[in-house]
Amino acid sequence: MPNILLIKVGDTFPTLQAQQGDFEQMIYQTLSQSSAQFTLYDPRKNPSHPSLSNFDAIIITGSHAMVTDQEDWSEALLPYIREMYQCNIPVLAICYGHQLVAKALGGESGFHPKGPEPGTVEVITTEQAATDELFHALPKSFRVNVAHSQTVLQKPSTAVVLAANNFEPHQALRMGNIWSVQFHPEFNRETTQFYVREIAEQIRDHQGDVEAIYRNCQDTPDSELLLKRFVEIATSMSA
Repeated sequence: MPNILLIKVGDTFPTLQAQQGDFEQMIYQTLSQSSAQFTLYDPRKNPSHPSLSNFDAIIITGSHAMVTDQEDWSEALLPYIREMYQCNIPVLAICYGHQLVAKALGGESGFHPKGPEPGTVEVITTEQAATDELFHALPKSFRVNVAHSQTVLQKPSTAVVLAANNFEPHQALRMGNIWSVQFHPEFNRETTQFYVREIAEQIRDHQGDVEAIYRNCQDTPDSELLLKRFVEIATSMSA
């Protein structure tokens, strides 16, 4: 069974934590049928990064922090991410992790010029996704749950786009051994609805229909499949 390092770079809202757990619990729940072992690491509390040689794969969570704030713990992760890239360990980075990976590997992340992207949205896979180890089993279009105001403004030169939509051209990227997604494969309908309510004012500031977005929130099984497939890849590499 693979030993996966779960890098926790943020916390969800306290009320949601009480209802559904924090980001890591949501990931564990999605992977409840998996035999993987997880080691939780929070770089905000411990600046000593674990040795990558002890792990078969890495997952980086989302966060309410902003990459552009350049917090010390976040900036310290940039060379660590470059080390992951160089040593060819499988990585799946989610939302904030997606943006941080892009920055670490030469891209640019910042606020989306159109404002936040909330709710359940459709993404379209690219031609490159059809032969990608992680994405190939997904349909051409599938639904994902999102809650972000920052984004990858410019992808790294080595990045291949695997999924996009009209709002977000970088919904999923691959940079060698690193996959990153702007959406949250661990979010279910209730989690996404909670986020829509929490950021309702921001949505209205950008002329969004909060009630329509809330009603449209769904569970996203195809998106969840990415997490499960990622663990399968880690398992095959650890065998």
